[in-house]
Amino acid sequence: MNSVTRRHVLASAVFAATPAATSAPALSASRAALTVEDRVAIAEAVAGIGLYADLREWSRVKSYFAANVMTDYTSLFGGEAATSDRDALVAQWQGLLPGFDATQHLITNIVVEGTENDAIARSHVRATHWIGARFWTVGASYLHRLVRTPEGWRVSAIAVDRLYEEGDRAVLATAVDRVSAEAE
Repeated sequence: MNSVTRRHVLASAVFAATPAATSAPALSASRAALTVEDRVAIAEAVAGIGLYADLREWSRVKSYFAANVMTDYTSLFGGEAATSDRDALVAQWQGLLPGFDATQHLITNIVVEGTENDAIARSHVRATHWIGARFWTVGASYLHRLVRTPEGWRVSAIAVDRLYEEGDRAVLATAVDRVSAEAE
């Protein structure tokens, strides 16, 4: 599958993951445009998830998610997209990320489009995961779907389109083992 087709499939998966899917093609057609404040809040949510996951501030990570979140990591790990509640998603990350000495998710070039209650944010990410001198880096594009809630903009779907990898992917298994050993 070429990269243009894969991006279309990722976008379709993100839109299909939320109840507003039927209105997705008309995001900019009939509803009010996003305000500058909306765009800033959306960009903060996208960047905040990566920043606070790296800082292991899990309650702040959770605060950016809708009650249920679809994640599509198929370009990295195969399998299928999954939907879980935000607590389960963050628990998955807590079962991996603390096993690294450090992680850094550099999220750049955030572009937001949408209407008053639905938005899509596209961005680049370079995520590096270290244990000692070993590391695994993923360069990818992100596609975040966000919905307006009474609490503000919340991420309801994340899709990752892997562009490249560097380093040692096996460092992931080492991180899981470290978290498991710490829990015992």
